[in-house]
Amino acid sequence: MNPRIYIITILVLGFIGFADATYLTATHFMDAPPGCGEEGGCGEVTSSEYSTLFGIPISLFGIMFYLSMIFMSLLWLDRKPDFVALVLPIFSAPAFLFSMWLVYLMLFVLEAICWYCMGSAASSTLIFITSFLFWKSQQ
Repeated sequence: MNPRIYIITILVLGFIGFADATYLTATHFMDAPPGCGEEGGCGEVTSSEYSTLFGIPISLFGIMFYLSMIFMSLLWLDRKPDFVALVLPIFSAPAFLFSMWLVYLMLFVLEAICWYCMGSAASSTLIFITSFLFWKSQQ
């Protein structure tokens, strides 16, 4: 497959994840639960003790992660430096693992689901898979 398709996929997923994480961060600082509808557990998840790390909302770390993926994708599209193929999976692996930990906490500790959080977990998982496939295509 054309490596450009992998990078554009990461770029699109990065923008989706960025929008999601930005919304969650904004609702955190506005002290308002994200709108999840009647059946959602967004408020419970985003106001739990697990929603911050060192007093910083987890979603703010997500913003930084997604911005780094967007930046690296744009860098590769512009200049195609070789190191991007290695940096993308190295940066996305911890984000993927941390997302899986947060999903575990949602499902089995809090027993509530935040659909925005699940969307971010899906974005980071797909970025990790795509970045690994991109790296393999560059070998």
